[in-house]
Amino acid sequence: MANVWPSDTRDAIVGPPLQRNLSHRNPSEVIEEVPVDEDTHAIVPLESSAPSETDAAQELAVRPPEELAAGVAKVLDLIAERLELETPHPSTARRVRGARTVSREFVLSLMAAADRRPDLSFFAKFDSAEARSVLQSEDAYRLTAERTAMFLASLKYTIEARWAKVVAGAMLAFTMASIYAKDPRNADLAAEVENMRRHLGRKGVRKKKAKKGQPPE
Repeated sequence: MANVWPSDTRDAIVGPPLQRNLSHRNPSEVIEEVPVDEDTHAIVPLESSAPSETDAAQELAVRPPEELAAGVAKVLDLIAERLELETPHPSTARRVRGARTVSREFVLSLMAAADRRPDLSFFAKFDSAEARSVLQSEDAYRLTAERTAMFLASLKYTIEARWAKVVAGAMLAFTMASIYAKDPRNADLAAEVENMRRHLGRKGVRKKKAKKGQPPE
């Protein structure tokens, strides 16, 4: 069975699935045979009832980039809410930085001591259950952080790579325009080339410095 996206995540990116309007049909025509498993008598979902990853990818391909970016932003907000992510703040930054110097082994040892001596009142201030939950989820959070960093690096590189492709085409066209602008018959093009050169921040062709004893070119 093909993997499908969670409904809330999929709807945020590709939009809700299209709803068929059956109001114009005869009620007797709307009734369709539902497949049922002979052994468990459970309803067998049709393959077309849930969108596959291929269907979702096709829907993404036809959406405008601005709409797609807004959908991705909604998904990121949803993930942050599900993971209960905290935003860095100056009031807590010092405490968070200081905790980095405390080893994982120290906390594990303290948890073991607290479990062995629950009768000691000062151990009651330490929440072993919360510590155990944090330790269990830490690896998963770090894996998510690494994958997110890879995604961010790919996203930034993609933006630069696409821009580099545009620049390569623009520079080729500019070079050809500069050549044609040398012809006196293309005076209007020469003015446009000069304007483009000004935006580019480059001056015209530099003349070679004449060597001593030689007239300038």
